[in-house]
Amino acid sequence: MNVARRLRVIMLLLLTLSGMGQAFADCTNGAGAATGSASFGAPSSFTLAGTAQLVTATTNYKCTSSTILTLLATNTIMVTASSTTNALGTTPRLYAPANGSIPASYVPYTLCIDAGCSTPLNVGARYTWTQTSLLGLLGLFGGPNGSMPLYLKTSLINVPAGTYSDTVNLRWASHVCFLGIAGLCAYTDQTATTTLVVTLTVTNFCYLDSAPNVSFGSQPFPANFTSPVTGNSLSVRCSPSAAYTVKLVSSNPSSGQYRQMSALVNGSTYYLQYQLLKADATVWTASNDLAATGNGNSQAVNYRAQVNTSQANVPAGNYSDTVTVTVSY
Repeated sequence: MNVARRLRVIMLLLLTLSGMGQAFADCTNGAGAATGSASFGAPSSFTLAGTAQLVTATTNYKCTSSTILTLLATNTIMVTASSTTNALGTTPRLYAPANGSIPASYVPYTLCIDAGCSTPLNVGARYTWTQTSLLGLLGLFGGPNGSMPLYLKTSLINVPAGTYSDTVNLRWASHVCFLGIAGLCAYTDQTATTTLVVTLTVTNFCYLDSAPNVSFGSQPFPANFTSPVTGNSLSVRCSPSAAYTVKLVSSNPSSGQYRQMSALVNGSTYYLQYQLLKADATVWTASNDLAATGNGNSQAVNYRAQVNTSQANVPAGNYSDTVTVTVSY
């Protein structure tokens, strides 16, 4: 009697499973091809050189299912980074073409499986995700209508400003169990491709690393300041190939091509004329900026300072001028 009851329970269970129909995962991207994207945004060249940029790529590779069931079966999704436009060996690279005097440049990056980028997916390599349930498999996509994410991480490199891009060709293959007649597991194998467009806009940036003070020393008369003060330099650091200018603006009014130091003596303001001269011996005035091109490293901007020895004598005092240094790029 007990045996008969057990048989009836088993028969009812099979009938119930059979009536549930099919749970099918479609992993073909519709027509089998999709276009994804990943953007690193617009960091400066120094940000790119100092901090690896990590972004999530939208691959638009999806697996959909009308019924989600938990089946103890092995389901797999495999991705292959079949090629990239600008790869060097197995390393993908973003590329910016030459633009005038700015040379063509590359930014290497890593295509990754996980958000921490501990599992790289090199060009030509493949990776397989394995799940023992359809529910777990679709969870990789963030849900039945989600897109499988990949992650990208830039190398630390200082490159010229520009628009960098790369195209990654991904090949997908799925091996998924679905519920067939009488609850039996049947597998379907599907393939798809994704063209992943990767972009990065690098911007220029400049630093004024140092601007030391200048001292002429002391003399009783302007005519005694015969020796210019040499060995002066500003330290400027700009992005590679970035054109920049350095402007010097004095706090005191100019007198022709002469800058002026001032001193308050017995309640009256007196001026002592001087000049700042560029490395090419031209006078560095507020309207005659110095022009240069960055190389990503600190560059010395040399100049010399000279008191006008032919000016009229002025009272003894502590003469000074405050010069504002502005780097434009």
